[in-house]
Amino acid sequence: MQLLRLTCERFRNLDHVALEAHPRFNILEGDNGQGKTNLLEAIYLLATFRSFRDARSAELIGWGHTTALVRGEAVRREVTRTIAVEISAKGRRAELDGKAVTSLSSFFGHLNVVLFGPDDLAVTKEGPALRRRLLDRAVFGVWPAYLDEARAYATALKSRNKLLKQSGGRAVDPALMASFDQELARRGARVLWRRLTYVDSFRPLFERVLSDMTGGKLEGDLRYVGLPGAREGADEEALEAAFTERLAATVDTDLRRGYTTSGPHTDDLDFSLAGRPVRQFASQGQHRAFVLALKVAEMQRIAQALGVFPVLLLDDVSSELDRTRNAQLMSYLDGAGGQVFITTTDRRWVQVGRTDETARVFTVRGGVLGPGADS
Repeated sequence: MQLLRLTCERFRNLDHVALEAHPRFNILEGDNGQGKTNLLEAIYLLATFRSFRDARSAELIGWGHTTALVRGEAVRREVTRTIAVEISAKGRRAELDGKAVTSLSSFFGHLNVVLFGPDDLAVTKEGPALRRRLLDRAVFGVWPAYLDEARAYATALKSRNKLLKQSGGRAVDPALMASFDQELARRGARVLWRRLTYVDSFRPLFERVLSDMTGGKLEGDLRYVGLPGAREGADEEALEAAFTERLAATVDTDLRRGYTTSGPHTDDLDFSLAGRPVRQFASQGQHRAFVLALKVAEMQRIAQALGVFPVLLLDDVSSELDRTRNAQLMSYLDGAGGQVFITTTDRRWVQVGRTDETARVFTVRGGVLGPGADS
């Protein structure tokens, strides 16, 4: 899978950019604030129809303009497709081969990406929201339909929370409460099943990658932490029943607080090294090794599902990793295959693709793309 070329018109500070991509390494070099990450965001938008910064549509449009356009040409298994996203303040419109897309399910899958950015390096240290986002992005990479399923759950959650808030802490008609609970449990069971199924298939890959990257020195594990009864191997019917039971058990608390206190939106991933929690006991280097293994294993899991490597978007993490972890990442990328887009403030951090045959270097200054010193 490769992105052959990318065009951005009025997208953030990229007023007019045309990039002819290298099949292996594309290194985007420049100072901070010049537009390097915006280029990765544009590629991510073509793959997922959303911004990895969770930006609203209006925020993606360049200053003084009313619309923006991102277009890419991608090839997968010798089939080339043109993908485009047009953005206005009202929202986004997708096109595939010049025709408007009416169902996003037909839009997804032509370009698959894995993003690795500085925020990911905090996933073992910060709160559960970062870990849920990491997991949801990974699940989407394997099952694009998950985006619609997660959105359906979010809509059901918003409706139930509105009912709880409007109650003012008082009891709600049981039949009405049951109808909201039923919808939330049904939607939530699907999200839980996707996540649990993914974690079950992902764990052996992760354990092997972490061991390989550290020469067998680190033994890691990850577990999904959710509502009682949400366990790997459970079917959707069992998960729906467990969620329904939990909603009934916490209804008084939910009414008092005015929001739903249990469900996939509150769940977490538990990370451990040799049976001890990473967050409390890991050294700085071990934290970085753990996260690096998570991202490499994510790439392998998607490649396992698709039969081709996804495109890797690497946003200035080389300068954030210590020398050992950076060398491990670069060594893996050199040997793994697949297309990579790397942003950096200093080319010396990126020890891959040292020849024209394996890499293309671009400079990014003020939203303008130019040839790099290596090109």
